[in-house]
Parts: sequence; C-alpha cells; structure tokens
Amino acid sequence: MRSGIHLAGTVILDIVHVVDLWPREEQLALIDHSEYGAGGPPHNAAAALLKLGAPFAVTCRGVVGDDALGTIFLNQAEAYGLARENFLVIPQAITSHTHVMTVKTTGKRTFFHHAGVNARLTPDMLAPTPQSTAKIFYLGAPGIAAHLDHSDGWATVLKAARASGHLTALELVSLPPDDLRRLVHPLLSLIDIAVFNDSEAEALSGVALSVNGRFDFPAALVACRALLGQGVAQLAAVHHPQGAVAVRVSGETAQAASVHVPAEEIVGTVGAGDAFYGGMLMGLHEGWPLAKCLALANAAAATSLASATTSAAIRPWQECLAFAAARGLNPL
Repeated sequence: MRSGIHLAGTVILDIVHVVDLWPREEQLALIDHSEYGAGGPPHNAAAALLKLGAPFAVTCRGVVGDDALGTIFLNQAEAYGLARENFLVIPQAITSHTHVMTVKTTGKRTFFHHAGVNARLTPDMLAPTPQSTAKIFYLGAPGIAAHLDHSDGWATVLKAARASGHLTALELVSLPPDDLRRLVHPLLSLIDIAVFNDSEAEALSGVALSVNGRFDFPAALVACRALLGQGVAQLAAVHHPQGAVAVRVSGETAQAASVHVPAEEIVGTVGAGDAFYGGMLMGLHEGWPLAKCLALANAAAATSLASATTSAAIRPWQECLAFAAARGLNPL
C-alpha cells in the first residue's frame, strides 16, 4: 500500500519583521525584532506534518539559490527534519524570499516578495518520480512562479503525479480574484484534495462567504460542493479564522469553529493556513473522519500563532488537540 506525503513547489525564506505600526509613505516604523524562517507553502505544510508527529514519511522538494538566504533556508528545513538533498540548489541564483511586516498590536501582515529562483521553476524540477510510493502529492503554489504560471507547467506536474499513482492536493497563495480564477480553474479537475481559505474559495466558487463580517458556514458548504462540481475529485475544504468546513464527494460533511486564542497571545499569523493544511493532510492520510481532520487542522493552526515564524510553535498532534480542548472553541 502507498504511504507518505510528498510536498513540492515554491519554497521561500521568510524574513519576519515585527513592527510597532504600519506607516504611511515616508513615515517611520520601528522594528521590534526580526526572525528568519524557512517558508513557502510546501515547506510550511511539510514542517507542520513533522511537528505534528506524522507517522509516515514526509518529503519536500523545491529550489533555492546558492546564496546566504538559501543556506539559511536549507539549515532550517533540515532542522525540522526535511532532507536537504531533496532541494535543488541553482548556482548564481537568488533564493526566493519575502519580507513579512507584522504589526505587533494587531497581528496583521504585509508582504514584500522577491520571486528569485522560483520564477525559473520548470515542471521537471517538481514532478514526483515514477518510483515514488507516496500516497499524496501536494503542490503549492500557483501565482509566484512566472514560468509555470505562464505555461501549462502546473498542470503538467499534477498530471505526472496522477499518472504515477498519487492522490493530488493543491494549496494557493493570496492573489487577486481574476488571477486566481485564470490560474486555478484549469487545475481543479487535476486535484483530489482542495483546501482553500475563504477568499480563495469565494473567488473560485463564486459563492459569497461572509455575512456582516462573519464567516457563513452554510455558504462555505455550498462553496465546497461547487468546487467538487468544478472537478475536484475527492474533498474540498474552506478555512477562516472563525472556523472551517469540509465536504467529501461521498456526501460526508463537517464543520468546526476555530480554537479560542486571546489576541494578546498571538505573536504572528504567518503560516497558520499552512499549519491548518498540514493537520488536514495528516488526518486524510490516516483515514480519519472529517470532523477529526478539521479539529486537528484548527488546533494546529491555533498553536502556530505563538510564533512569528511559520512552524516553530506547532506541537505534536495529541498536544494540539489537548490545547484546543483546554482553550475551547470560538462561537459559531
């Protein structure tokens, strides 16, 4: 039987600056402190799986440059347990990196991204080998890899993964709705597992997901069914700071409120969505009911909030669930 999750795509070094305020143009803001964190959707979800204690093989593939940023990325990825030999190192290239400005008092983030070597990604750099025995192949993320974005590159990778026997999963990054639709609609029929945030799901499904500023759980279920109708083969899920829903093609549904974390305990929200995805992938790989998958996903996301970087604060999965039970859930 197949086992394990292989994650591939756009890896990035996050340089997180915690600032006192978001300034107007030509105004000064003070940096409280800065942290470097290996990031990018595939790395973050892979690190989350390892921090959760996934009882199966977790591997990650991406591309970095041979610069100082690439060295920091590889050292941190290896510290999480990801084999550095699975990452390609391109000579005389700039590692993709993002300056993340996190306002200390609100947790709101603003991103300044340098595409670097990810602009040069080709399908052969990311596609799994025919010999791979992983159960799930995860790909992230369209929109920040110019060559793949302006060709059929993403589809080529997903087709190769399907052809070699993997279930396919896709994660996204925040993009304008028109760009999301252009890039992702052609890929929906090539993926088995779609886990999107509310803005992504709204753009792709056409279903409004908020009422008076509150997450609309029934509407999110409608959006999930719409994504399945657009070609997603097995499961669609939508997450939001207030909770999440999921629907299988079999008809099984689940919804869950998010874990209550007081604002003063939130150090940063970078990577919370990736932590959620990691929790979902672990439960799906293990064949858990959807309700348990959502519970772990929400708990993993909640524990990630205790660090300014993406994955450092995530706990083993049993501890995540215990943390959620102790803190309680936000009202639906």
